[in-house]
This record gives sequence, C-alpha cells and structure tokens, in this order.
Amino acid sequence: MKKFLSIVCVLAIAVSAFAQDGKKYEIKSGIVKTVTEVMGQKIEATAYFDNYGALEASKMNTNGMEICTINKEGKTYVVNYTMKNVQTVPQQAEINFLNLTEDVMKQYKIGMIGFEKVGERDCQKYTYEVSAMGQTVKSTAWVWKGIALKNVTEASGMTITMTVTEIQENAEIDPAVFEVPTF
Repeated sequence: MKKFLSIVCVLAIAVSAFAQDGKKYEIKSGIVKTVTEVMGQKIEATAYFDNYGALEASKMNTNGMEICTINKEGKTYVVNYTMKNVQTVPQQAEINFLNLTEDVMKQYKIGMIGFEKVGERDCQKYTYEVSAMGQTVKSTAWVWKGIALKNVTEASGMTITMTVTEIQENAEIDPAVFEVPTF
C-alpha cells in the first residue's frame, strides 16, 4: 500500500510538474480530466491550469484518500485532505514540451519518436526519463499543445497508464483551486 501511494505521488509530481519559464501550454487555462490505471485500479483525477500552466492543481481520490498537488512559484504542494496535512517539495521535473532545449532533452533523455492521434487530436509522441524521490521512471507521452493526453510509465516493475478523458479549453478557473490550505 505504501509503495503504491509513493508511486502514485511520484507519478502525480512527474506528470504535473513540467513547468519552466514561459508558456507551458498553448491554451491559457483548462480543466483536464484523466483516468490512471495502475495495479488493476483506476484512479480518476481532475487537473486545473491557468496562465498557460504557471498555476496548476490536480485532485484525485485514491484508496479513500483525497489528495491534491498544487504547482506554483517553483514549488509543489502535496495536500492530503483526508489526513489534513501539506507537504512542500521542490518541483522535481522541469520539462516544457513547447520549449525543449538541448540541455533538457539530454537531461531527461527525451526523444521525439513520431506522431500519433489520441482521440481526434494529433499528438507528438515522446519518450523520456524522470528521477524523483529516489526513483527513475521511464515514460512515453502523447503531447498536444503542450498537454500530455496519454502517458505510459514504467516504474518499479509496474505499468502506469494515464489517459485524458475530457478537456475544457480556456475554462474559467476559480483562483481558490490554487490556494494551499492551512490545517
């Protein structure tokens, strides 16, 4: 159980902490609903972003726990609403698919391996590696307008598949979504 939660948290940070200076997404704001499949379980999450990805929050319920990651101002806040605690960690991964520099491509072993549709959207397909919390995960991402519409990750002998089920482009986001609670 502890290993499962650790991997889910690493994945949440790795998938959602892709910010660098400048635009992260080609869309100003959005609400993105996903389903992540791992170890026979499906985890639904809702991600929110504003200001082209400068602000991000992702909420999920897993194993009876309500968890939210909030990315802003160079930090990731992992909020556990069930246990009523907040952990602050530096953002681990710094990949901006709209602005891939040679250094970033080398650091994360990023390779653009082609084009493929996810749903009706034409995506660029990338492979990459991220090290976070003492683990290295290998992933393949299908990226549209800077947003990973699908991500397949190999971690600790498991395959974790995240797929976007719905996107609301240029959605009006309540600023409270990005506030870090105090318990």
